[in-house]
Amino acid sequence: MKIIFVESYPQVIFGQQKTLLSLLGASRNAMHQSVLATTSHGPFVDTAEAEGFDSTILPYPESLSTYGGAIYRYGWRRKIGMLFQLGNYILELRKWLKGISPDILFCNDMRGLLTMGVAAKSLGIPVVIWDKLDKSHGILDWFQLPLVKLNIVISDAVEVKYPDWQKHLYRKRIIKNYNGALLSRFDNISPARASLGLVPEHIAFAMVGSINERKAQDRILRLMPELAERCPNARILIVGEAEDGAQEYFESLPNVDHPHVIHTGFRDDIPQIMASIDSLLILSRQEGMGQVTVEAMAASRPVIGTRAGGIPEVVVDGETGLLVEGDDDEALLNAIAQLCDDPDKRQRMGSAGRARVEANFDRPKQHRKVIKLMEQLVEGAR
Repeated sequence: MKIIFVESYPQVIFGQQKTLLSLLGASRNAMHQSVLATTSHGPFVDTAEAEGFDSTILPYPESLSTYGGAIYRYGWRRKIGMLFQLGNYILELRKWLKGISPDILFCNDMRGLLTMGVAAKSLGIPVVIWDKLDKSHGILDWFQLPLVKLNIVISDAVEVKYPDWQKHLYRKRIIKNYNGALLSRFDNISPARASLGLVPEHIAFAMVGSINERKAQDRILRLMPELAERCPNARILIVGEAEDGAQEYFESLPNVDHPHVIHTGFRDDIPQIMASIDSLLILSRQEGMGQVTVEAMAASRPVIGTRAGGIPEVVVDGETGLLVEGDDDEALLNAIAQLCDDPDKRQRMGSAGRARVEANFDRPKQHRKVIKLMEQLVEGAR
């Protein structure tokens, strides 16, 4: 089986791109021919090529090359110009697809679906997407289910954004398959507490990921005076940098310079971070599933999370962590205090979290399921 894997954001290598690298590996292990199509060179392409995957670069026209969500904020004149460029680009993609004759196309994001996915659909090539975002794209979400033969979601929370009538009409196209963590990455990892400014008596709670309003670092930072009084040994690690467009949000965050706050900036040593903390905080306002949640649990760390998006599908309240309402400051303080005061509870919840990941969120198993679903789709079409 020849599979085209499409990545529209090769300029970075974050969770989405790492997931695609793992899928490429799963496809290779299943002895399929994998073709990686991207829109430019960048860290993702460099990493893929280092792992033995060749890539085809199909550059976007100028109006489509804007990174992130800026494209959705274009004025109407620029949108009209973009549509002309988009049409010509899709025609070019059709020619390329005809030349390589794939059996199936996998899109890693919405932009890939609305470009390469449209071209493939027009040629009768089955299209698959693994949707990881519970954040709506507005009216663009109306195009997703009609374009694909298989719409994999990482949580029930992702499915909420589709129009109700489409969910009924295309029910058989929607399948839930959780993403996962590579468990071996979190085994026998030496903590790096000293390099993070932590001493043995500190109890470290970390928020890990891009700094933006959706991830809601403000929810813990605004509570620092009360937290420091209630749990003097607690330290809050903010791991990550402000993403594009979130600099104003970052600059507005309170108490970043509080003595109990440690801002590490961007880190790529996530297993070492998880080994160094006592608990993860995931306080998002929106979250498809929360990959970092699974990674913390893989490292046997309890999680304090909000009841938002797919977080409650991962964290079992009272068993692998504690769940709170997002803007309930007192509940969040109480949850942190519980874990601060009870190392045995941290250990029990951490162990339960590891067992839950082994059973439900093992990355190779979850990614083999995605490849298997594509195999079944191609076999059914023959």
